[in-house]
Amino acid sequence: MPDIGLSPPPGSAAARPGMRHFPAVGAPALLFLHGAGCGGWVWEEGFAAHLAGAGFPGWVLDLARQAHHNAAGLTDYVVQARAALARIGRPVVLVGHSLGALVAQRLLLEPAVCGAVLLAPVPPEGLWLSSTRLALTDPALWAEAARMDAPIGSAPPELADTLFGPAMPRARAQALLARMGGESRAALLEAQLPQPVPHGWLHGRRVLVLGAGGDRLIASDAVRRCALWHGTRAEFLPGMGHLMMLEPGWPGLAARIEEWLRHAPP
Repeated sequence: MPDIGLSPPPGSAAARPGMRHFPAVGAPALLFLHGAGCGGWVWEEGFAAHLAGAGFPGWVLDLARQAHHNAAGLTDYVVQARAALARIGRPVVLVGHSLGALVAQRLLLEPAVCGAVLLAPVPPEGLWLSSTRLALTDPALWAEAARMDAPIGSAPPELADTLFGPAMPRARAQALLARMGGESRAALLEAQLPQPVPHGWLHGRRVLVLGAGGDRLIASDAVRRCALWHGTRAEFLPGMGHLMMLEPGWPGLAARIEEWLRHAPP
């Protein structure tokens, strides 16, 4: 897999630039795919380490926003994730959030993939319906959310109220928001359109779809349609905002995923 500017943690001989490894004994392995305007750091606030401690080795991938000297598109993200699967070299459950969940869905026919956990996912239909509705009902929020391609740290402070639930301390929300931005505009535009996501009857993988009860960006009906596409039913965690893995209640989310993984195929 091409290097994308990050080094492995000290002592992790198995990792290479571009991915960081949370070692544990168990199967399947997990590949974490972050959402728009974020980075692998969203999983490293405790989430990936928690699941590694439960026996599921985790790999955190930072998606490179440039490909061949141009803004990366969704296909470039898929290529990066596919290369990561090849490096891991064992059965993998994809854990994707938002835009990363859309990338995960496009990989469900990969032989190494035995399942997927989709958190607040962009559905196979793309974001055109959700974005149109948001633009009509809350144009200010739509404009803020559309700026995820702006430089890191330039997001308006009000966006924190959109991304997080009411339980998130305001100071922490602002600190996390300051780390966000820099998304590829090409990827954001492509995500508005329907995607080549295989239907559940075709890929046959087990899929867990989890929505955030307080998500203002990915509507509940979009999450339900995503689950229906994959032949399952969506579950919703009350009180959580869009960035579920960073909310104060993230241990409950991790526990639900751990429970599901214990029944996932090897």
